[in-house]
Amino acid sequence: MNFKRTLAGLLASLALSVGVARAEEEQLTREQIAEMVNNPLSYLWMLATQNDTIFMDGDIDGADEMTVNRFTVMPVMPMQLTDNYKLVFRPWFPIYSSKLPWGQKDNLEIVPTTNGDPAIKITDTDWKSGMGDIGFWAAIASNEASKPPFVYGFGVTAMFDTAVNGKFGTGRNCAGPMALAFYVGEKWIFGGLIQHWWDYSGDGNPITIREETINPHVNLTDLQYVLRYRLTPETNIGMGPNMQYNWETDDFILPVGGGMDTMINIGPLPVKVGAEFYYYVARGSNDAFHNDWHARIFFVPILPSPKWSRKPLF
Repeated sequence: MNFKRTLAGLLASLALSVGVARAEEEQLTREQIAEMVNNPLSYLWMLATQNDTIFMDGDIDGADEMTVNRFTVMPVMPMQLTDNYKLVFRPWFPIYSSKLPWGQKDNLEIVPTTNGDPAIKITDTDWKSGMGDIGFWAAIASNEASKPPFVYGFGVTAMFDTAVNGKFGTGRNCAGPMALAFYVGEKWIFGGLIQHWWDYSGDGNPITIREETINPHVNLTDLQYVLRYRLTPETNIGMGPNMQYNWETDDFILPVGGGMDTMINIGPLPVKVGAEFYYYVARGSNDAFHNDWHARIFFVPILPSPKWSRKPLF
């Protein structure tokens, strides 16, 4: 399957449908658009793109620093289900690039040392790139609940074994519950999006150390916690990192930091842009390699939703 061609086709179709909607719908002011962008359950469609660069360090023979880059396309597509309820659908399509395989250690080798303690040596430091596991979350919310200052929704999340070579995915199909809740006030925005995944099929990505094969299951919780202060109707400062806990390995990662985002125009198109930087105060239990710093930039074109998406489907 050609993922690049599939992704290009999806983005082209989405751009076409949203472009037609933009020509048909009323024009919104920048302040109105900014207000709706801050509400994760508004009716706007968005073609969010985000680039995350994670700087890692550790104590490994062959390299003591590594970098993982992840570029993700995340369309946001709300649809009106009934007169009282809406569905917000958000898939993601990650593309990884790294020297250190993501999700397994097949380029690591356990080697003996003079003091008897084992050491880890990197046997392959070539850059590798490819599609990761595609996923989505879908939340249902009532029309009343989707109006600020309090917004909330509940639903399901899933990830699929679509990584091109197993280095950038779990090797399993996963699903679980999700929920989000936010306060969107005149000056403060805070809340969170929580997702949990269990695997239900797939062989996983085996890791072999000292002739022992480890094939961990997926039992993972991810919480994106958000705290932002609104300098103006269009500009925010704050943070929105992802903390994770792996129930299989007891690994816990927690980044803290912050950044800024604002609304600009590219021609007639309003776009939300921003940058954030984080330091990992909790890095997991892997002493050989762990997350250290994290840089994130995002670029989010904003367009009104197609008219059909605001008409009840049932």
